[in-house]
Amino acid sequence: MRASFAGTVLAMAAAVPLADQPITFHGIGPVRVGSPVADASRAAGEQLVKADDKHSGEGCYHVRLMSSPSVLFMVEEGRIARVETADPRFRTHSGVRVGDSEARARSVYGRRLEVTGHKYDDTGHYFIVRSADRRYALVMETDGKRVVYIRAGVEPAAEYVEGCL
Repeated sequence: MRASFAGTVLAMAAAVPLADQPITFHGIGPVRVGSPVADASRAAGEQLVKADDKHSGEGCYHVRLMSSPSVLFMVEEGRIARVETADPRFRTHSGVRVGDSEARARSVYGRRLEVTGHKYDDTGHYFIVRSADRRYALVMETDGKRVVYIRAGVEPAAEYVEGCL
């Protein structure tokens, strides 16, 4: 009975369009941080395919769903390590999207927000929200005015600026 219920929940999550599901510390929709790629594909109801346009490193690469190619999943050692996007259709659990102002992100996250300077853009920032246990992070990259990229997942992968190197 329990396995049947879990299967039903996963099937329902996969049926809801990814853009209608929030990005959280633990993934998006049925694609969960920590899952092996094969399990994440089964949960999503479609194959995760390698993103050949993203740099790969030793034991690290990106995959995507063909139904939502603007959402990438970083894979380290065969497991989903983070979710990331520059697509404004996707939102964080608290409702921040690419294109939102820095002021909105500051207002939404308040004192939970850590702000650091951007590595490559003198006017940009990294807005970081950490899980209570500090094992996971949500990173909103800005250009100094607006959110331009969102990524979330397990530490330290959530904060890798260059992705896979």
